Amino acid sequence: MSGDLTAPSAFAWVSGIYDYLEHDMIIKEIAEIQLNMRYKPELAACVQRSGLRASLGRVALYRVELDNGVVGYGDGTGVPDDVSAFVGRDAFIGLRQIAHGGVQMALYDAVGKALGVPAHQLMGKQVRDRVPFAYWSCCLSPEEWARQVEQAAALGYRVYKFKCRPWWDPIEQIEAVAKVAPPGFTCWLDFNGHLREVRQALPVLRELDRYDCVGGFESPMPQRDGEGYRQLRAKLDKPIAAHYGGGCCHVRSDPTFDRGVSAVDQIARGLCDGFVLGGGHVQGVLDRAAVAQEAKLPFWIQVVGTGLRAAWVVHLASVCRQATLSSLAAHNIWDRDFALSPSPVAGFAAVPEGPGLGVEVDEAMVAELGQAEPLEIGREITTVVHPDGVKWHFASEQQRHETFYFGSAPGFVRGVRLETRADDGSADFDDLFRRGKEAPVLEGK
Repeated sequence: MSGDLTAPSAFAWVSGIYDYLEHDMIIKEIAEIQLNMRYKPELAACVQRSGLRASLGRVALYRVELDNGVVGYGDGTGVPDDVSAFVGRDAFIGLRQIAHGGVQMALYDAVGKALGVPAHQLMGKQVRDRVPFAYWSCCLSPEEWARQVEQAAALGYRVYKFKCRPWWDPIEQIEAVAKVAPPGFTCWLDFNGHLREVRQALPVLRELDRYDCVGGFESPMPQRDGEGYRQLRAKLDKPIAAHYGGGCCHVRSDPTFDRGVSAVDQIARGLCDGFVLGGGHVQGVLDRAAVAQEAKLPFWIQVVGTGLRAAWVVHLASVCRQATLSSLAAHNIWDRDFALSPSPVAGFAAVPEGPGLGVEVDEAMVAELGQAEPLEIGREITTVVHPDGVKWHFASEQQRHETFYFGSAPGFVRGVRLETRADDGSADFDDLFRRGKEAPVLEGK
């Protein structure tokens, strides 16, 4: 494979300096800190209806201390892992050999500080000092989404990545957004495969295609349907992004439902206009970025984390030639954060120039969040309401996803909306929830 694959040579250059320095970069200690965070009030309901529900606002913070006294931080969602096995390892070598996302991130912070260089110099050759960066949320009502668009634009964002779901009418949603989106502000609509197949997808996407505030579509159908993606690309003007070499659907009961196709197929058959790359292991992202560069396909990096993770994404995207689409860390969902990344300017986030990740960690806030009570989410019933009065009642998020993925309920009906009922202690709620756990409850004529 040809091309300017600069990351290995950049690492070798830093490694050469490292060899000549008097150093002590052995991992002395790793503190695994459980933080109990809260979502912004206006986003809490939608986030808690998403796949993030299971984490209950918990964030794992990893504080790595080296023998030379330098400290670095990394984050992850959920409960902290036991990472004691990494203590005693060489932190510099660990940049490539320790694949644990939170610990590796903390090593980029610590090693960068020890060498006095920003993290991106340890990742590869920087190709841009400002990275396009996006706002993010799960599905919202048309009115709620329009308010979030106004807020995102006021904060300096120019791209909003949004989850489109079959229990909302995306045409009604985008009509509300189009009224408030400033010129040049665009939304990428992520269906996670919920449009199921071409006959359902094409009418919806053609209608959305007409709006200037729609930037493109992500994973409209299950990614196993290569021929369907070819048809959509031939009939739509807006670009289609797909997850690199895998599936995209939130189906848990059947792991074979959407295994996707390989990146080789996606490229050779022209199935998408760009890629979505997950985060985690830096070298894994760089390897995929090299493939995207050879294929001349743009991509964005997409993770969920805090302001600390946002800085990590910005550093990494700055060394990837094809990372020209707006990356994201979904860090805008938190009500309070212990690491504040500067808001973007005109949609671009500046790459921190300080050593390591270049983001200050608020130790007082870490202590406060560590002592906070865990988030509690009680029982609830979600109801998909059709304009004709038909209602589908669900007892869990996964049940609702799979009902629509499997075609057991009609999706993307015009005028459809989602209602949520919290447990009110009534016998009626208890009865409906109990029946809903067995199977979705259909009501109407």
